[in-house]
Amino acid sequence: MSDQSRTSPPVVELAPVIERQHASRRWILMYAVCFVITFLDGFDFQILSFAATYIREDFDLTGTQLGTLGTVGLFGTMIGALIMGYLADRLGRRPTITVSVAGFGIFMIAFAFADTYGHLFLLRFVSGLFLGGVLPLTWALAAEFAPKRFRVTSVAIIMVGYTLGGAAGGPVSNWLIPEHGWRTVFVVGGVCSLLTLAGVLTLVPESVRFLALKSRPGSDERIARILVRFQPGLSFEPGTRFTAETPGKAFAGKRFTPAQLFRGHLAAITPLLWLVYLLSSALIYFLVFWTPMINEQMGFSVSAAATIAALASVAGAVGQLFISRFVDKKGAGTILWMPLAAVVCMVVLGSGALAPAVYVGFVIGAKMFVNGGHGGITSIAGTFYPTEIRANGAGWASSVAKAGAMLGPWLGGVILDAGLGAGGAFSIFAICPAVMVVVLFLLGRVQRRMPADAEGALNGAVDATPAPATPESRHVRSRVL
Repeated sequence: MSDQSRTSPPVVELAPVIERQHASRRWILMYAVCFVITFLDGFDFQILSFAATYIREDFDLTGTQLGTLGTVGLFGTMIGALIMGYLADRLGRRPTITVSVAGFGIFMIAFAFADTYGHLFLLRFVSGLFLGGVLPLTWALAAEFAPKRFRVTSVAIIMVGYTLGGAAGGPVSNWLIPEHGWRTVFVVGGVCSLLTLAGVLTLVPESVRFLALKSRPGSDERIARILVRFQPGLSFEPGTRFTAETPGKAFAGKRFTPAQLFRGHLAAITPLLWLVYLLSSALIYFLVFWTPMINEQMGFSVSAAATIAALASVAGAVGQLFISRFVDKKGAGTILWMPLAAVVCMVVLGSGALAPAVYVGFVIGAKMFVNGGHGGITSIAGTFYPTEIRANGAGWASSVAKAGAMLGPWLGGVILDAGLGAGGAFSIFAICPAVMVVVLFLLGRVQRRMPADAEGALNGAVDATPAPATPESRHVRSRVL
């Protein structure tokens, strides 16, 4: 018995190893590639709002038709998030991210060659299928590689890429469209997305938590290579086996079903998360899609309107980073200060005629607080779910949110077509952040009452010191330098 014990492979828990890691060069490069992916995802998706004026002129579209074009893309992302989230929990994060990036790159280029409204409609939907898969998958990968003390911030940094990608659409449109036409910006976005595949294939590994849970042939050797590559000071004995957190009874050995998102404490977390994410998405996509054109209606040139929207997006990225550190330390309830401030900005914008400088200031303020709150919400979307259903949890949250995101551009078009003007649109959409404040308060209360060992618990940091060896577990010490 003693000889058998000595020859058995050692077992190492992944959680303490991940908690003790530092930001190595390889770790930073992985997050940099994820940042670039979300940057291009944001650019490719939001460039439609900057090119919308030119597309409307080329195809003689009404405001409702243009809003519908934005909505069908969001419908594609809703379906895509569900499909890609399911595949990521079955096949892995890395291959699904690769397919998503390749898909939205190819179909964004195809969008540039559309010659009828029907073609625009169809291609926008198909590209949305792949665009929708990228964000929840990068959230899941970031959450599974990051220590808990830095988890929300790491996802927020990646989401800043999405925000800045959308902001880049303004300057790029101003540069390319007047001389080369609106189609060029879609070609540029698609080509850059395809070039990013080189970084995905060489610098983005599979999630080690996912590999440990699946326990497929060769997984342990693959985990050891990834960990040593990311943390050169680590060393493992040959034949070492790795374990992730023990799957809960609701998940062990079962294929994913949506009911798993409502088991245990998730019965309270999931509905609140879905509702606040839905409201936030309705508001953010209204602003993303219509703000450049509302700016034009306020008397700004096309170039100035795009620049204002870009500056507002940069301000939003600052808000995202600011709030993420508080969320890591104080919990989801702290996000509510962002939509609370957004209510004030939206009400002022809807109150009546404003001087141009005052209008610009409040538009930038609204975007900063709306984006800050949205970034905080998306940063926590995947953190409450265990590894075995994390991609599905993030994917379903993202997909449910798309119902609100589809409503935003469409309702904005209806309001403007009805003659209510920019003031009416801002006033109506101020309802969204007002309700978000209440929901985030409740979500924060639920999080504080969660068990300390639950995923997403406020005080649920994993002990960074490996457990001592016992006859039952036979953990071995791995050298961490």
